[in-house]
Amino acid sequence: MATTRHEVEKMPAYRQVPSSEQLAEWTNDFERDGFCVIPNVLSPTEVVELREGVIHAFDGPDPSGYEGKIIRHQMFLKGSRFEDLIDRSPVIDAIEAILGPTCHMISMNAIVTRPGEGIIKWHADETVHYPRPEGVPLDPRVPMPTLIVQSMFYLVDVDEAIGPTQFVPRSQRSGRQPDPENLTYEGRGIHSVLVNAGDVALQNGQTWHRGAPNMSEDRTRVVQQVSYGRRWIAQRFYPFVNHHMPEDLLERSSERRRRLLGIHPRGAYG
Repeated sequence: MATTRHEVEKMPAYRQVPSSEQLAEWTNDFERDGFCVIPNVLSPTEVVELREGVIHAFDGPDPSGYEGKIIRHQMFLKGSRFEDLIDRSPVIDAIEAILGPTCHMISMNAIVTRPGEGIIKWHADETVHYPRPEGVPLDPRVPMPTLIVQSMFYLVDVDEAIGPTQFVPRSQRSGRQPDPENLTYEGRGIHSVLVNAGDVALQNGQTWHRGAPNMSEDRTRVVQQVSYGRRWIAQRFYPFVNHHMPEDLLERSSERRRRLLGIHPRGAYG
């Protein structure tokens, strides 16, 4: 049944499908800078529940078998509050506007950064998708296709002390990995994403970025990530080819969520 205008007006802002104007603003910011921020996605109650769920996931070993100190994989298996993030508006609307209507989730990882920790190495995720030899200019009229988008749901307030996500704007067009001795691109330097709990940042994995070190004395940075790729990008569910999506999860999912979990009709290559 369709939602009426009156019901939309009563619906909390953090669950509304964005207007076409708002969606265009976010996607334009993303395409220009390689990242954008969507504010007030989660309610205060959801922030608390998700944060407690992430912290609980670190009480024991990762069920996937991955041994990582600050990361837990496949958080969509941790209950309905995490499943809900797979197709959560307005984030998924922006994701589909960037990657297209056949994209799917490729990972859902939680990151907990305690004082003194951080993913401090500057990098672009995985390999550079569109290498560009040094000194070869890129025509500004040529758009840079996006293959992967990572959404980061912040579950605590993030200031400079606790270790913000940092980007070099527009560096997704650089065609190379960052030089830690020269963290500028076309005159733009480091930008720290300072957000409130419940906000979400979207990042192009090719944008130079890092998680700055947590320099606070007693605060923990908690972030729930959901990453998406175009249909032909492989999903990263550790241990990869041996991963099996639970049937009960697929059975209770909508058609949109099933597609985001990786259920596609036959296409090119299979």
